[in-house]
Formats: sequence, structure tokens, C-alpha cells
Amino acid sequence: MIIIINCGYSSIEKLEELVDISSDFQTFSLLDIDLEEIKSFQPIGIVLSHAHFSINEINPEQYISKIQELYTLDLPILGIGVGHHLLGVAFGAQVSYQAYKNEVVEIGIIETAELFNKLPEVIHMVKDNAGTISIPPHFTLLANSDWSINEAMKKIDEPIYGTQFILEVSGNHGAVIMENFVDISQKYVAKQT
Repeated sequence: MIIIINCGYSSIEKLEELVDISSDFQTFSLLDIDLEEIKSFQPIGIVLSHAHFSINEINPEQYISKIQELYTLDLPILGIGVGHHLLGVAFGAQVSYQAYKNEVVEIGIIETAELFNKLPEVIHMVKDNAGTISIPPHFTLLANSDWSINEAMKKIDEPIYGTQFILEVSGNHGAVIMENFVDISQKYVAKQT
């Protein structure tokens, strides 16, 4: 079971449909999470959704405290779009202004391990956001583009990932990345037990 955390995404059903291809899921609102209820579903991983606001335009503190609560569950996490931004800020990334972009962008894969298994070195993914983040301390860069240095990141020695691009509207490559994340989650939980 993958737990989808809705950060305020008006198209959450698109993300739910994508996750449903590879795993059962349950969706919770980020600001209303209850860790005990989440644990009752015996999750293997957490996906932080995109949202239709800019990281530059909000005070992220209430979101960051909730993400830090989720981190205590010791599960793989994947942040998408604004979920990527919030995850990065929770781990010390700096926010930079970037104009809104809603189009397909060429992404260069730097580190193919795990999250980008079965994909070519260059993929085309949809961006639907404004703002960008630096690479947080103790994270490594996985992918970049001409538009943003941090298109994808991973926490060193932990299965914590973020993608600035939006998987659920990026076709087959987005589906492969989600499938890879579910596989990472299953292996991680199996190793812990």
C-alpha cells in the first residue's frame, strides 16, 4: 500500500490513477495527517503530491512540520512537483524564484540507479510549476534540465526522492518512475522486516 499525501492538488485523481497501476493506495490530506491511522494501512511508501501553488508564495512551515512527521515513519518517500519542493525545504533546500512553466521539458538523467531504471539518459517530462529549489544538504542530484538544476534528487543512504516534473501527466516515462518507486518501497520494507 502506497500512501498518497495530497498537498493541495486539484487533479489528485490523476496521481491516484498512476499509483493504482503499481500498488494499492490510500490518500490523506497533508495538513490533516494522522500517523496512527496511516500506520494502520501498513504502508510501504509515501508519495507527496503536486499542488497548485508556488513554493515562493507561501509560508511552508505548516507543511514542513507535517513532512517531518511523515519522515518518522521510516518509509521511502517520493515528492512530485510542489511535493518535491516541500520535501527539499524540509531538509534544508533554498527556494529560488522561477517563472511558471507548463510544458514538456527535456530532462537529463545523471544517476540512473533505482528511480530511473529502464529509462534512457534523456527523457521528456511535463513541468507544471513555478519556483525551484537547491539540492538540500545530504542529497544527491539525479537529473537536471536547462530549466532547472534540481529536476530530481535523492537523500544519500535513504530512499527519499523528489522530482520537479509531474509524473502523472508525463506518459509512459512517468509510469515507469512510479513503478520503480513502488519496487524500491517493497524492497526497503522487506529488508526492514
